[in-house]
Amino acid sequence: MGFREYLVPYLVSNGVALAILTFAFVRPRAVRWIWAGIFVWAAAVNTLTAHQTPLAYLAYAALTPSAFYRHFIENWFSQHILLTVQTIAVGQLAIALLLANGGRARKYGVIGASIFLLAIAPLGVGSAFPFSLMAAASLLVMEWKISAATRTPVSAVAAFIPVPDVQDHHAIEIHAPSHLVFEVAKEADMRASPVVAAIFRVRGLIMRDRPRPRRARGLVAETLSLGWGVLSYVPRQTIVMGAAARPWARDVTFSAIEPGSFRTFSEPDLVKIVWSLEVEPRGEERALFRTETRAVATDLESRKKFMRYWRVFSPGIRLIRWFMLRSVKREAERRYRGTPQIKQAA
Repeated sequence: MGFREYLVPYLVSNGVALAILTFAFVRPRAVRWIWAGIFVWAAAVNTLTAHQTPLAYLAYAALTPSAFYRHFIENWFSQHILLTVQTIAVGQLAIALLLANGGRARKYGVIGASIFLLAIAPLGVGSAFPFSLMAAASLLVMEWKISAATRTPVSAVAAFIPVPDVQDHHAIEIHAPSHLVFEVAKEADMRASPVVAAIFRVRGLIMRDRPRPRRARGLVAETLSLGWGVLSYVPRQTIVMGAAARPWARDVTFSAIEPGSFRTFSEPDLVKIVWSLEVEPRGEERALFRTETRAVATDLESRKKFMRYWRVFSPGIRLIRWFMLRSVKREAERRYRGTPQIKQAA
């Protein structure tokens, strides 16, 4: 068989590999599942072919430019086709299972897949070279992007509550300069969203809170007016707010604690709460905005009360954070698009 007989599958294979490599930069998690599926499919095809038409694999000897591979196929491999191909199929299935998992298992899957793809590269047309190189590159890009997205950032609130009873973290990438994102976040009016306002109203009804007027607008200004204190502040980058409170009580009040004594504060029947607004530059026109909340009770009884409260209200609290991040993203990107001078100064 000549190269022309393999031209169509050769072009399709390389086109698919190039598309997956490009896709890995923008949707790495989707690429992980694509490769897991491809390796499951390859394992199934190899298993069926090895049992039904094993001699088909001998055609690779005429396609490889490598004398070593040609000698291997025509000699040892030709006498042990079923054993060799079935072993490869088991390995491919193992790679698929590793890729389908997270963390260290996924990394091992990427390593195994890359070794396999590089090992078949010398088959030349038989492996649609350079398909395997682009495929291995897409796996490495995928792992790099996923690892970067899941890497635990240095926590600005950990200095105040290193071991929390509850912890909540949210992040979003925004197409706007970091300093603009930070200002928008500080000024965000959480109650402007009908959904968020409804969540506050429902909580107030459940807790039987008495109505009280808003003293200030904007996230930081309003929380300061409610009694929170600033624990740390890095201009245009980070602000950490903290307070002690009894969230389970009617008409909850917040009491600021001095930053230097926050960590050791242990007045009973209270919960210490910290939350942050953090912005990390991702170039001149992009930023990663994140917020983290931590809380820890000062004694066993307050922990029991707080955990009961958290089980009921945490879905609403997390939903508020979710809406806040997207509100900041919309407003920051709107201001950035509508203010050309910011682009020039960024």
